[in-house]
Amino acid sequence: MQLITRAAAVLRALEGQSAGLSLGQIAKASGLPRPTVQRIVDALCVEGLAKVDPRGGGVFLGPMITRLATSVRIDLVALARPHLERLATTTQGSAAMTVLQDGQVVVIALVTPPTQMIRLTANIGSTWPLHSSAEGKALLSGLPEATIRKLLPRSLEARTPNTITELPRLLKELSAGAQSGILLDREGTGIGISAIAARIVDASGGRYAISVLLPTSRFDADLPHLTAELAATRDLILREAGLSARVPPPDGRAAHG
Repeated sequence: MQLITRAAAVLRALEGQSAGLSLGQIAKASGLPRPTVQRIVDALCVEGLAKVDPRGGGVFLGPMITRLATSVRIDLVALARPHLERLATTTQGSAAMTVLQDGQVVVIALVTPPTQMIRLTANIGSTWPLHSSAEGKALLSGLPEATIRKLLPRSLEARTPNTITELPRLLKELSAGAQSGILLDREGTGIGISAIAARIVDASGGRYAISVLLPTSRFDADLPHLTAELAATRDLILREAGLSARVPPPDGRAAHG
């Protein structure tokens, strides 16, 4: 058990270190003696969990980490489903999970409670607009502006009178929501329906969003409750998947749209 704990400490020290670390730096970060770090790194390298740059001797996370992260990504929908069901029950709205795939917002999970007054015309595999949906905005938030511009269509279609069709205005909204990863859609995609979405980034950089959609007539009054429930659900999914939020915790506010 102690060996596993020490190996985990070494792996945590290497997390996010794109330039790699020396054995001494790992020892300092993990609190382990340098000879112990050397033995653990050697064992991790044999298993592909770490690698050493032959040019400079720096230690990095190994390719097996990416393979394991991919396995987590495949199971993320199954992990999230019970949380989406609870979210739909507590908010009395439709709870969805979407993924950014080939520049589109693709629905990969959808839970609609029987009491939902507005039935969504969406199924698994349906696509939603990247520029107007809360889910699309959440998926775009936190990306470099150049990447956002490449992903968005040249012309932002006006789905409703409330759709943001001016790129500078949309970029401003995405920037405002970059920290919390929580963004809104107030009838920008469909009249009568509003939504709030939260961003999730997996270990391999895959971008997901979980969201709640409900009648606009309830949206503003329920927004504080929706924001709190959505943020809590996002954090639960991240913890169970062993992922980092990568952003400071939301302060209860969302970027408006």
